Amino acid sequence: MDGIIYSDFLAALIRRLALILSSRPEAYAQSSLVSNRKTSSTANAVVLTVSPGGGGADTLQTGYVTVDVICRDEGDAVDLMNLVLALSTTRGPGGMVDGKPFTRAAVNGGPNPDPAADGWFKQTAELEVGHRGRNLV
Repeated sequence: MDGIIYSDFLAALIRRLALILSSRPEAYAQSSLVSNRKTSSTANAVVLTVSPGGGGADTLQTGYVTVDVICRDEGDAVDLMNLVLALSTTRGPGGMVDGKPFTRAAVNGGPNPDPAADGWFKQTAELEVGHRGRNLV
C-alpha cells in the first residue's frame, strides 16, 4: 500500500531505486547497494543524500538529491551512474516517476568523476525530484 503523506522522500527514493536496480539484468546493477551511506564491504554502491534547497506548497514538493556511485571498476561506475540517472528520470513502468510519490525528476548536474578512496571509482550527479509532500491542503 502506498502512503498518502511522504515526510521522508529520500527513504522512498532509496527503496524504489533499490527495487528497480535489483530487477535489472546487468550484474553491476543487481549487486548494488542503494543507501544513504557507503559500507566498506559493498563493491557497488549508490549513495543518495538530500542536498540543500527545494521546497514547495500544498501537496507537491521539490527536493534535490546528490547521487554518488562508488565502484571498484571505473567502467561499472560510469555505467551504473548512467543507468541510475536514466531509471530515475523515466516515467511509467520500470521507471521511478509514477506519482507515488515521485511526480518528476531531472538531472540537475553531472555526472562527473569525483575523487574517491584508493582503489575505488566514484561518479557524482544531482537530481531535482518533484514529489508529493507533507500537506494535504
